[in-house]
Amino acid sequence: MPHVPALLARLRDEPRYLAALATLLVDEALATPARRLVDPARLTPLLVTGLQAVAATPGHAAWLEQRLRDALGRIRPRPTTLRARIPGDLQPLLRTVVRRPYTPSRVLVRAVVDQATTRDLSRTILHTTLLDFARKVGSILPDTSKIPGAGVTSRLFGVAKGVASAVGLDASVEDRVRGFVDGAVGRVIDMIVDRVSDPKNAGEGAAFRADVLASLLDLPESAVHAELVKLDPAVVAADLHAALVGLAAWDRLPAEIEAALTEVVDGLGDATLGELLAGSGEVEAWRGAVEAELALHLGHAFTGERFAAWLGHLVEGTLPEAHVPADSPAT
Repeated sequence: MPHVPALLARLRDEPRYLAALATLLVDEALATPARRLVDPARLTPLLVTGLQAVAATPGHAAWLEQRLRDALGRIRPRPTTLRARIPGDLQPLLRTVVRRPYTPSRVLVRAVVDQATTRDLSRTILHTTLLDFARKVGSILPDTSKIPGAGVTSRLFGVAKGVASAVGLDASVEDRVRGFVDGAVGRVIDMIVDRVSDPKNAGEGAAFRADVLASLLDLPESAVHAELVKLDPAVVAADLHAALVGLAAWDRLPAEIEAALTEVVDGLGDATLGELLAGSGEVEAWRGAVEAELALHLGHAFTGERFAAWLGHLVEGTLPEAHVPADSPAT
């Protein structure tokens, strides 16, 4: 096969052939019907089998844990705020986006806030606040017993001080406060739902989001880093792996994947990738760079020993069976 070295030398020494191949590959991709890339009948069993195989791999959780440890170990916070990470021209846009009016529905708000933990927190805050207020009334109110002519005012302050004193002495007062709070918690939840879901308060919600954004951007990177390092890679990896195992064992997994892919295919129709991207400017902006990257990597692949051996087998028709994947299409 004397012509094989000549072909390899041409691929190595004349970049125009690799550039032409890269262009051909891009042309072929843009002319491909998009639905062919997400064929449900072909991809569903591949995705299901792949997920199940990964979930069954004994060392997968350990592999995830090591990746997480490596990623966390590479993080080095800068001695600046998060704001320094964001281009200056982008910051006004972020503020504009978060300040756009948005009013969530009552159903959504209630589903978020009307939880047992929220009720317990509200109950604790109300109970503690009312008792603290009552106990402090005695120290706030003045002693009017020696003020000449205090009259009714003196007696009123005396009654108030007596009530405050009773709070600290009579346990039944705390029980009455607790009973009042238990009844008030439901009203507190209703008030939150009413306020958040009222379109009249959309501006208030927008201001809140803008304030949160500003506060977050002003945080030092070290503050965010401190939260990230609290993650236990072993626990996170175990959780992710458990989720993968649960997904892989789901009896509806094949049907759900196929349904999702079918929906995508139905939406694509017969359009090619090029037709879908037409008018976006993406092809014009990225085509040159993509072709250059393809040519670069094709050059590395085609000048290596493995490709040279493959090409020799192709010319001679002698590719060993051991080099052919078991699931290759039959010839």
